[in-house]
Amino acid sequence: MFEELVIENFAVARSVRLPLGPGLTVFTGETGAGKSLIVDAIAFLLGARRGREAIAAGASQATVRARLRIGGAVHTLERSISLSGRSRAALDGEPIQLEALQELAGELADIHGQAEQLALLRPSVQLALLDAYGGLEAQRDETARLVRELRAVRRRLEALRSDARERERQLDQLRYEVAEIERAELRPGEDTALRDELSRLASIERLREAAAALAEALDSPAFDAAFAAARAIVERDPGAGEVRDLAVVFEETAAELRRAVRRYAEGLEADPERLVALQERLDLIARLRRKYGETIEEVLAYLEAARERLAVLEGAEESAEELQQREAELSRRLAAAAEQLSAARREAAARLTAAVAAELAELAMPHAALAVGFACSDAPDGVPVRLPDYEVVGPSSSPLPLADAEAAPRAFTESGVDRVEFLASFNPGESPRALSAVASGGETSRFLIALTAVFGSASPPRTIVLDEADEGVGGRAGALVGKALRRLAQRHQVLCVTHLPQVAAFGDRHFVVVKHTDGRRTWSEVRDVTGPERLRELAAMLGGPTEANLRAAEELLAAAAAQ
Repeated sequence: MFEELVIENFAVARSVRLPLGPGLTVFTGETGAGKSLIVDAIAFLLGARRGREAIAAGASQATVRARLRIGGAVHTLERSISLSGRSRAALDGEPIQLEALQELAGELADIHGQAEQLALLRPSVQLALLDAYGGLEAQRDETARLVRELRAVRRRLEALRSDARERERQLDQLRYEVAEIERAELRPGEDTALRDELSRLASIERLREAAAALAEALDSPAFDAAFAAARAIVERDPGAGEVRDLAVVFEETAAELRRAVRRYAEGLEADPERLVALQERLDLIARLRRKYGETIEEVLAYLEAARERLAVLEGAEESAEELQQREAELSRRLAAAAEQLSAARREAAARLTAAVAAELAELAMPHAALAVGFACSDAPDGVPVRLPDYEVVGPSSSPLPLADAEAAPRAFTESGVDRVEFLASFNPGESPRALSAVASGGETSRFLIALTAVFGSASPPRTIVLDEADEGVGGRAGALVGKALRRLAQRHQVLCVTHLPQVAAFGDRHFVVVKHTDGRRTWSEVRDVTGPERLRELAAMLGGPTEANLRAAEELLAAAAAQ
């Protein structure tokens, strides 16, 4: 519930502070005074998109702020828009994203501006209202879930069917690639070892020459002379221990080196066939690396990925069969859910039309009636449901039992298989026709008020905002509209912009919107009127502040208070 609304520099409202409360609050004022700015400001606060044209002339930003009571706690909600066109919203001082704001708004309020009243005439909106009235959201959500799942399965099946030729091409390619890599029997790091071996075999003659030269040097007289000189030093100078030790090590090392060189030289054998095999193996590895990866490790990783992709494609036929079974199962489940949802909607429609008929009688339209038309159409890819092509459900009609209808494949959406339209008749014996086609002027307004009242009776307490809901309604019917709004306000907080004194008299609070201008700028003021000032406002709405109109205003207030 709104406890206070503050509007700053929004449209023609420079600074407006409105204390609000439960019950029915009415807003009146001369044509063009800006009464609808209250509705626009609330809509903006609750997430409606507005451009920078919403900012008052000369201001840098527009701000709307409200103190709200939600579930026993008080919260502050604020939203502003700057000249750049960017808007910001905050709940209790903390930023709130637009999506979250709009979700909160859906729980707080229903706004019925003139555009929203026209929206009530749209079949898609009517279906959503019927589901809400019948408490069918859970059934509708389950139907929508099944529809999404069925469509996803069908998309996968279609992809499998349309890609069959491409799948065969990929299978051939992958089988060739897997076989080519598997035949190579690659080992990580193999190419490095092969290159080392190839280099050694290619240099065998030079290695032999080097080994022979080393062996010759080790056997040269110079080495023998060096060893003899070292022994002579040790014999003549017992203190040359370090020379003795190193000479012994040197002589032993030289002997070991001679043996090692001899063994190495004996192992150096030319192997032309091995040389060719090494080169061919390295060439094969190079070809595979050019095609599948820069290293052997990358080639092996490609092989693993190709095997996995091959397994998926080879199992596609089995997957298609499983998907077809899943499609059939989902189709059966969706058909059952759609039938149950449609039956529940028809029961809700019968209750709704009876409730609207009672409300219309209170609005001096005893012969008017609401009916709900249900239609569904055949579709080759539909789901088999037992529903008639067309059926009208009214306050005195009984829905056709499902067993009396033949199953046929019906088109479906996430809302089910039903196309729903509200129908109306205004005179005895009239066949019901689309509400949008037969209602006009005051009849439309009263019908929409009746619908709003009935839908409101089935929803949790909230704020209902009405902009010119009594458009086209005359004075006599206006009192009935006011009475209906007061009944609605017993459950909900109702904020209503009205041009009828007969409606305004029923308000628990009455605000008047007055336009001012100083020749350079225009602004609107909103005043809370009570007592004599309210009498004068009602008299002005009746035609002017004459004694007769003042007495008539008193009578309106007295009559409203007595009801």
